[in-house]
Amino acid sequence: MDKKEAFKNFLKRNKDLSKLVNEGKTTYQKLFETFDIYGEEKSVWDDLLKGTKKESSSNFKDILSNLKNIDLDKLEENVGSLEKALGFLEEIISSRSEKKEEKKEKRAKSTEIERFFDD
Repeated sequence: MDKKEAFKNFLKRNKDLSKLVNEGKTTYQKLFETFDIYGEEKSVWDDLLKGTKKESSSNFKDILSNLKNIDLDKLEENVGSLEKALGFLEEIISSRSEKKEEKKEKRAKSTEIERFFDD
C-alpha cells in the first residue's frame, strides 16, 4: 500500500482530523506531511487533537456563561415585540394577496363582458 492510501485509511479511522480541516484549522497537505514524517505515532496526533478539544470546551463554557447572563424578562419582551412585527407583516402580505385576487377577478369579468359584446 502506498503512502496516500495509508493516509486515507488513517483519516477514515481518525475522523476528528478531517473535522480540523473542515473547520479551517489545518489542511490535508499539512496532515499528510505530518503523517509522512511521523506515521501513525499516537502522541503526535493526540497533541494535535488536544489543542482543538481545549478550544471547543472553552467555547462551550463561554456559551454557558452567556446563557446565565440572559435576562428572561427582557427576552420575553423581545419575543413579544417580534410576534407583533410578524403579525403585522402577515397582515400586509395577506392584504396584498387579496388585492391581487380582486384584480384577477376584475380582469376576468371585464374580458367576459368584452366577449359578450364582441359576439
